[in-house]
Amino acid sequence: MGGSPSQTHEIGDGYFTEKELHQLHLDEEALRETLEEETRAEKELEERIRQKQDDNELFMLEFEGAVMSTQEYIKKVVEDVGEDEDFKSGSWVSATDYVIANGGIVSGCLGDIKNFLNNGKLDQFVAIVKSCSPNVIGDLIVTMKDLSGTISGIIHHKVVDEGGYGNDITVGAVLLLANVSAFSLKPSMHYLNITMRNMVKVFSVKDKVTGSGSG
Repeated sequence: MGGSPSQTHEIGDGYFTEKELHQLHLDEEALRETLEEETRAEKELEERIRQKQDDNELFMLEFEGAVMSTQEYIKKVVEDVGEDEDFKSGSWVSATDYVIANGGIVSGCLGDIKNFLNNGKLDQFVAIVKSCSPNVIGDLIVTMKDLSGTISGIIHHKVVDEGGYGNDITVGAVLLLANVSAFSLKPSMHYLNITMRNMVKVFSVKDKVTGSGSG
């Protein structure tokens, strides 16, 4: 009575109240600073991968007398980058095994995210959580890392509260996501908006697997 109904705004796959939208704008400011710091690390990884590609013409190389296929080459790049301790953890190994068992392949997309975006979304995204903290409305502000780079994002509070993922999404956990909306603060910087419909599975630091009800 007496008050006007709170307005909601649709952004990507989620609906936000004006309070949530205001908080999202504040989070964007914080993300800008984080993304600027991450840009240098991303460029170093891009250069490392680019050098690898230059040294092995057109993603092909001679290996034990045979020409290595593109898929095998990608696997080799993944193995090289996989020297990173993050990619030796139980959660990462479990996530990789799960994706491969279901006919997929785990390869980094963040180093060249624009080429992986399909109508502004990543069809599949596998990444380890490097930082995680809640904001005032219960969303999680995260930094995630895949085989080729890092990215920041916001996980909607319903994923934590209603989805039952609150105890599993911690530093070191691996997220398997689908159709994730990617927003660009400026051409070279992106962040992800993660909602319930994007969640496929979470591989926790205790190597426990939780998934959406659909399987």
